Amino acid sequence: MSLLKVEQAVRQETLRIAIGVAVLTVLMIGVFLIIGRFSLPMLLSALLGAAFAIGNFFWMAMSVQGAVNRMDGVQLPPKTEEEEAAEAEDPKAAKELTPEGKQIRGSIQRSYLVRMALLAGLAVLVISVPFFDPIAALVPLLFPRIVISLGSIFPNKGVNPQ
Repeated sequence: MSLLKVEQAVRQETLRIAIGVAVLTVLMIGVFLIIGRFSLPMLLSALLGAAFAIGNFFWMAMSVQGAVNRMDGVQLPPKTEEEEAAEAEDPKAAKELTPEGKQIRGSIQRSYLVRMALLAGLAVLVISVPFFDPIAALVPLLFPRIVISLGSIFPNKGVNPQ
């Protein structure tokens, strides 16, 4: 298994997600402090959840990067207007994937399943081990989606997408 070089886009997006998750985690810890539920287990649980959230996003981004890199040079035949119209009406009308396409789709699906299994394992761990605070550990898993949503609402106009 070869190691992939981390592309600039993956680095930038992961950094953006990491900063957003860190800010939201600090805000969450502040809420725990205000409501009187701050503790060392809560803090460690929040940090664990944030680490899993960032790691999950990075792994997903690397999986997509790997799929895109494997598609490099693969020519997709142009679709006729009739084919596009048929697919719009019936998504099952799409042509069968090539063997390479099936392999790439399978690798993305396996990555997703493993990532979800790890997140489920985290949930089981923090719920079953009394030391952890399940809320503090699991809420940060929602933060990447919040950061992505906020990024689409308030795009950074200073960034030049490439």
